[in-house]
Amino acid sequence: MIDKQAARKAAKEAPQHWVIYAARTGGQAWVGATPNLQAAENRLRFQLKMGSCTVAGMQAAHDGTLTTETLEEIDDALGPLARDEAVKTLRAAWAARLSAKPMER
Repeated sequence: MIDKQAARKAAKEAPQHWVIYAARTGGQAWVGATPNLQAAENRLRFQLKMGSCTVAGMQAAHDGTLTTETLEEIDDALGPLARDEAVKTLRAAWAARLSAKPMER
């Protein structure tokens, strides 16, 4: 049996490895940032399937497909404030480069 409390504690203590990523559906793209791309993709898939996606415009554009890809990795040595600033800058730059919409956290 899985010890849920131990699993939660391990997940919280795991090092965060932030990435800038693109999510595409319905011929449109969104750019976001996350410390766990697999979890972000799972969350988006579930929300789209349930019709409750919180990303502006994504639910309306959804055509039954969803792809995600890592665009850039954020330096793990950055502190929380520097990382937040890097996320804002990189997300905006990638959104402009891809003609995509930025996903706000």
